[in-house]
Amino acid sequence: MIQKIKTFTNLGLQWFEITVEADSNRSLPGIEIIWLPDAAIKESKERIRATFRSIALELPRRKIILNLAPSDIKKIWTSFDLPMAVAILLLIYEWNIKNNEIIKNSLFFWELWLDWWVKRVNWLLPSVISAIKKWYKQFFIPQENIYELEYIPNITIYSIKNFHEILEFFINWKDINKITSPQNIENLYWWNNSFDIDFQHIKWQILAKRALSIAAAWLHNLIMIWSPWSGKTMLSKALQSILPPLWFEEILEISQIYSVVWKLNKDSPLIVNRPFRQVHHTASKISITWWWSNLTPWEVSLSHKWVLFFDELTEFPREVLEVLRQPIEDKTINISRVSGTIQYPANFMFVGSMNPCKCGYYKDPQKNCICNINDIKKYQSKISWPLLDRIDMIMEIPRENIDKILNKISSESSESIREKVIKARTIQQKRFEKIWIYTNAQMSSKHIEEFINLDSWSKDFLSQAASKLTLSPRVIHRTIKLARTIADMQWDENLTIQHLAEAMQYRSKTMFVNQE
Repeated sequence: MIQKIKTFTNLGLQWFEITVEADSNRSLPGIEIIWLPDAAIKESKERIRATFRSIALELPRRKIILNLAPSDIKKIWTSFDLPMAVAILLLIYEWNIKNNEIIKNSLFFWELWLDWWVKRVNWLLPSVISAIKKWYKQFFIPQENIYELEYIPNITIYSIKNFHEILEFFINWKDINKITSPQNIENLYWWNNSFDIDFQHIKWQILAKRALSIAAAWLHNLIMIWSPWSGKTMLSKALQSILPPLWFEEILEISQIYSVVWKLNKDSPLIVNRPFRQVHHTASKISITWWWSNLTPWEVSLSHKWVLFFDELTEFPREVLEVLRQPIEDKTINISRVSGTIQYPANFMFVGSMNPCKCGYYKDPQKNCICNINDIKKYQSKISWPLLDRIDMIMEIPRENIDKILNKISSESSESIREKVIKARTIQQKRFEKIWIYTNAQMSSKHIEEFINLDSWSKDFLSQAASKLTLSPRVIHRTIKLARTIADMQWDENLTIQHLAEAMQYRSKTMFVNQE
């Protein structure tokens, strides 16, 4: 009789249900694995033989065929060891198996050591979350993987130390370690009030701090430009201290990506704080988007749901910066290679800082620039106008007088600013509660028409700005979305020309030499 065991396999964050079918016939004894297994899975037959020898269980003297269905999905990695071993176990003890209902309604994951102990598997969290969407509730997993799943509600986890426990559970009906009550996710939350940089220690750049709080109130892309030592990098890093907390669905969404790149562990079972990814200017376009030949995500996806920071923006090669255009616009990254095509989420807030020229003092009132106009054009040409069109805020950060920096006057703290950001976020959640978007920055032209009513004064203002400044429709839409966030920060229900004017002033391009 053919025995069937269920498991999952993956292609990036796309997960597929796999059925392991086991059958035997009177041919030469052996184990045959068919239907697109990779080399690691083909080697599973030796681990299975060693496991059965370790528990003094003799394999039948028949040819055992293990079929991994469906046939159109390539199977990779070694997490098929357990389902294949359990399928063979069912063949041997076909009429003595207990807990048949549990077998039919469960998924099995793990790798086997040669001594019948089990080994943790990678990429487990996305597999289980995908399985839950297909109504699976019971999972047999290695004990070392419990930390990834113990916060997920409404599932039953059977944690296994070795294959002998499986044998005893299905044949002799002995108890097995079972978890049905999830841990409290609040145990993982923390708000660290001791960030290296707090806004209360930045007693200058009042306008820049307001711009950062508006940007943080939901995913508005930002570039800061001016001479060295104006505080651009410090302000960018202080942004971490005002980011709002993640809700549970976001935690699972981000943690799945980090599970794929093997960054979850017992000390960090889930990603509960918003990612802040800083990229060095020596990074290649490949390292920005994906890693290794198996289409693993990297920086643009690891910064999903918050900040991707490029310091010294113009030191990056132009081809690296151009890679960002598609994910900034579409909020996803599409990777196509010989091994396949995959899509990862990349809904990040892009933050960049840059000097206006190679010496850094173009238009600086305190120090003369030594660059000629052609050098400045060449330096700035690394940032294309299409990329700038995708930026909501282009902030000039002038250097402040040293007296202001040394002044001991009190300044608003990060915690206070963060509370305002959370309030603005709450307004946006309520606004978009019936659709799939969460932030003003995610609105399409359709959503702008639906949720934002512009009066005649506002329309005239935008029309004149577009004509005089040669603004593209994309820039106009981004200005409207930014103005909506400004209104939310002030708890204003209606969008007015004042909000639009403030949003427009955050798009200064006076530091850029015309590249056309």
